[in-house]
Amino acid sequence: MSSNEARAPTPRDGAHKRKFDGRSHIMTFLRSFLYVLGAALLSAVVGGAFASVVALISPAFVKGLFSPPEGASLTRYAAAVGMIWGVFIGAGVMGFCLGLVTLVQIAKVFTKKKADNEIPVAKHC
Repeated sequence: MSSNEARAPTPRDGAHKRKFDGRSHIMTFLRSFLYVLGAALLSAVVGGAFASVVALISPAFVKGLFSPPEGASLTRYAAAVGMIWGVFIGAGVMGFCLGLVTLVQIAKVFTKKKADNEIPVAKHC
């Protein structure tokens, strides 16, 4: 291969590393936000369905637990309350999971910096 021919970048060239342009971090944030939003909505649906089933199986339990207003459909009221609690629980769990992932990423950055600062033994000799 002559010096005029283009060659593929290798890991030694450092060309495989992405430069920071800010967009990748915004997209990561947006993706994480959409994960939390999706998890909260899915949890709301699951919570509403679960509360509806509980209201169908045991209306006395739901009536004593939630104390719905007179004349309200017990199943619909239980579904609404279940959806609200589902949103809270789903957002909390997904937020915790994303926080854990963030801590792992931060730990990787610190360990990489530590590895980059170390001087190889072969250079001392």
